[in-house]
Amino acid sequence: MNICYLPPKFSPGEKALVLVSHAPEIEPGELVKIVKLWTGNLCAVELPDGKIHRWFAAFELCPEDRFASCPFEPGKYATVTSNEGHGNPPHVKVGTKVKIVRCFPTSFYDSILENGDYHRWLAGFELAKPV
Repeated sequence: MNICYLPPKFSPGEKALVLVSHAPEIEPGELVKIVKLWTGNLCAVELPDGKIHRWFAAFELCPEDRFASCPFEPGKYATVTSNEGHGNPPHVKVGTKVKIVRCFPTSFYDSILENGDYHRWLAGFELAKPV
């Protein structure tokens, strides 16, 4: 099966319309300003308390089995390794063991909300060009 990688939709400095909720800070319909473009794998993970968190970039996680053919396969475990000031959620500390729910290649973005707050990792498919 061939995977089709779409080019990024936004560049730094552009405005984007958010299509999804990233509670509690972002609701659908809000505008954000793109700060930085990233390309790579994003992962949704299950936290120790059972809550799902989106998104961690794969480079923020260390898979439990680094030598597996697919170390970020759903159901496998990884440890959070990065809190480099990219807006990592304060309730998820470095060293937390998480369960992989889903990882996939995509473009994703750092952004600034209209209220001036910083938000990391809005996936390209979660954003649209404002009308």
